[in-house]
Amino acid sequence: MKKLWIACVLATSFLITGPLVQASELNNKAALDGIQEIKVIYDVRKANPNLLLAYLKGIESNRKNLALEGVKSTQRIVFIADSVKYITSKPSDDVSIQHGDVLKKIAEQVKRLKSLGVEMEACSAATAAFNVDNDTILPGIQVVRSGFLSVMGWQAKGYQLVPIYN
Repeated sequence: MKKLWIACVLATSFLITGPLVQASELNNKAALDGIQEIKVIYDVRKANPNLLLAYLKGIESNRKNLALEGVKSTQRIVFIADSVKYITSKPSDDVSIQHGDVLKKIAEQVKRLKSLGVEMEACSAATAAFNVDNDTILPGIQVVRSGFLSVMGWQAKGYQLVPIYN
């Protein structure tokens, strides 16, 4: 009976006072201490368009959170593999039928990221493999010879890799 009473007291006090750490207190000070600027390259290879959209929104959130930490960020995205099927103005019929609504949201998010200064590239080897016409890649995304070469090059220029794989 005593254990039940203690559990009730603890549960009640939690409900009254709320969680011990408020969201406004959350930070990444330990990891970002002394860092004034960060350059990041996202290697995006998502086969699920809903997850692709979620990660594109996450990239925007990263930008905001870095600013809250006082860190200037330069972000780049390289779309490789299946992800190129979802960043085109003329998706295949099956992709369009299955994912039409989310494709519109992806296009809107790409436009938003571009307006925030995020640079984006698409791998032409992937567009060829998935029969995506390079001329239909969404505005703001530059088609490059090889996404892998871009990832290597940006890393050689000091960009930190964030892999976003299936």
